[in-house]
Amino acid sequence: MRTIRYKFLFVIGLVLTMGISTTMAAGDTPGKPPKGMGTLSVRTTPEPMPVKVDGQFVGMSGVGTGTDFFLAPGFHDVEVTAPDGKVWKDQVEIRKGLKNCLCLKFVSETLTTPCPYRFHLEGPERITEGDLVTFTAINSGTAPIPIVYNWKSNGRITSGLGTPTITIDSTGMGDQTITADLDVNDAVYDNKCRQDISVPTQVAKIKITPPSPFRCDEFESGPHDVDKARFDNCVIQVQNAPDAQLYVVIYPGTDRRSRAIRTYEKTSKFLLDYMVTTRGLDPRRIQIVKGPERAATTYVFWVVPPGATPPVP
Repeated sequence: MRTIRYKFLFVIGLVLTMGISTTMAAGDTPGKPPKGMGTLSVRTTPEPMPVKVDGQFVGMSGVGTGTDFFLAPGFHDVEVTAPDGKVWKDQVEIRKGLKNCLCLKFVSETLTTPCPYRFHLEGPERITEGDLVTFTAINSGTAPIPIVYNWKSNGRITSGLGTPTITIDSTGMGDQTITADLDVNDAVYDNKCRQDISVPTQVAKIKITPPSPFRCDEFESGPHDVDKARFDNCVIQVQNAPDAQLYVVIYPGTDRRSRAIRTYEKTSKFLLDYMVTTRGLDPRRIQIVKGPERAATTYVFWVVPPGATPPVP
């Protein structure tokens, strides 16, 4: 922020006007001063300035050459107004036949003052998708003035608008960059100290590992009561896993007993009737498939979570 101050430097001198051609302020017509009059010559640097004599505006000062004003002898109040509105004034004596030269130099001084606030933004360099990320505006200045915080972001701001700290939800922004932009200003210095700053944060995409089926049980078919007890254990496990399926592979046996009473058709019907009718398991959650032959009829139970690929017999 800059402040300009002004001041006058001046020189007053008297010279004889006899034989000197001058310019009158009123009408700017050249000529010698009227009989019995004196001359006030006003020159200002670096630009013309309004001149008043005895409270009346008489014209603009000269720059390279002074502007001459013809006045009656005696004391006169002279005022010269600077561009910033400041006024130089003094009482000047005018003598008959003499020129009174008034030279004013207008000096400007520029003072630079630091802004009362200087902000920077802080936020994490990297987060994981789904995290809430916080960005904070830090003021290294000291002036206790009201600050206006205008935040923008390509993410969803969940809280903090109008304050020094905001929170952004990174859900759905994997492999992208969240940018928080802050336009900070105030009601006093406004655009002289206004700042527009931003900070980026990388969002790492979550690598989702697909679920896998897990083996619940594997056993050779035996007496029905023994088989039912083994069935119960897997039914309980699939009921405790919402939306999971019970995947049953029946491997037909090649022994005489298996070929007679433990065929694939009989064992699959027995298993399905028990689980649905007795245990109340939704039949849509049961899948029974036939596997390759083994020495004895064998059950293999799998619990398959949603999204998991069923096992291959």
